[in-house]
Amino acid sequence: MNARIIAQLALVHVAVSITVVPVTSTLNRVMIAEMNMPRTMVGVLIALPYLLSPLQILLGNWSDRNPAADYHRTPWILIGGLLAATGSYFTVHAAYVLDDNFALGLGAAVIVFSLWGIGINAASVSYLSLVTDLADEEGRSRAVSIMWTAMIAATIVTSLGLSRMLTEFSRQTLYTAFAAISLVSVLLVLVGSYRIEPRASARTIQPANRADDPMQVLRLLALNSQARRFFIYLMIVLISIHAQDVLLEPFGAEALGMPVSATSRLTSIWGAGLFITLLGGLLLIKRWGKRTGANLGAFVTAVAFALIITTGLLGQSGLFMGAVFLLGLGGGLMTVSNLSFMLDMTVPQAAGLYVGAWSVANFAGQAVGNVIGGMLSDIFSWLTGNPLAGYAAVFSLEIVGLMLAVWLFRSISVRSFRRQAEVRLHTVLSLATD
Repeated sequence: MNARIIAQLALVHVAVSITVVPVTSTLNRVMIAEMNMPRTMVGVLIALPYLLSPLQILLGNWSDRNPAADYHRTPWILIGGLLAATGSYFTVHAAYVLDDNFALGLGAAVIVFSLWGIGINAASVSYLSLVTDLADEEGRSRAVSIMWTAMIAATIVTSLGLSRMLTEFSRQTLYTAFAAISLVSVLLVLVGSYRIEPRASARTIQPANRADDPMQVLRLLALNSQARRFFIYLMIVLISIHAQDVLLEPFGAEALGMPVSATSRLTSIWGAGLFITLLGGLLLIKRWGKRTGANLGAFVTAVAFALIITTGLLGQSGLFMGAVFLLGLGGGLMTVSNLSFMLDMTVPQAAGLYVGAWSVANFAGQAVGNVIGGMLSDIFSWLTGNPLAGYAAVFSLEIVGLMLAVWLFRSISVRSFRRQAEVRLHTVLSLATD
């Protein structure tokens, strides 16, 4: 995989990822702290895109076998990226409609958040499948490291830009900020997807000619014990990391009294920590191995959550920002390790299928994390009459989940997965032709 293709993949990844920043670093806080919406409802709305993630398996499987305009991935990258940018822009409008008219706003919010999510799903499975299509194992790790480094750098810049644009917070400045980010996303998608993929007719490895029955696709995954175990591992990791997604900025507002411009900067502080470990992540993986890197990242992240709870008890916003930075350090190490491991857990003849499955675990973990985070926070806050108790309960459960993931990871083997995958793929294909 040459440098131009990696750069374009990074641009596409950046384009899709920055559409998430204003929703999960600013809009969540505005809806909870300014509009006084229940955390559970906000969590469910932000989770709606991820609940559509099973579409990734079907789309990955479809794009493996059915090129459009002689390309397997590019059309879906382009369509998905444009949908993600457009949907992200309209989420803030839907939130204000919801605040003014609940029934009308709820319907609008469901539609807009879902369109945003469909775009993210379509683009993500397509460009990750393209990494698997075009690179060997070492090349995948390099590509993933570069893509995620570029994404985090862009996330930091986006977060800082949001903070600056929202210094004088108002409804109109919020609209303007969301519009600016969406426009940048559209431009990056167009540049990044241009001639990024060789034509399907020129591919040296042709995808397997599987049947169209979705049940056969699911059977291919279900018959592989290592695939099932890795799916569960990813779910636990993602739930444990993302249960705080909707809560971190509202925590800063309600527990520490931070303004919108300050909580909007939290993503850049988190991103700075993530950026550092992503920059050195590939070297650390080569030295320690992907499994050790992921486990160490889990321990660092658990310590960060413990510190965040402490900051709420002490009322120390400075220490809170330091804990968020540490959260980024641990998250970065887990991200580059688990993503490199994820791309190893594929076979060339079914790259789209397996990447789609792991992406489903990723997005489903985020969905469940967002919903559980909001729900448990509301429940514990209601039971105790103290908002801080709700946040502390969620952060504590995230620590437990990370330790459970470390324990489960010990029993997952790439070699065993690939051996089973080759046998099961042959079995499913045989059944499809009978």
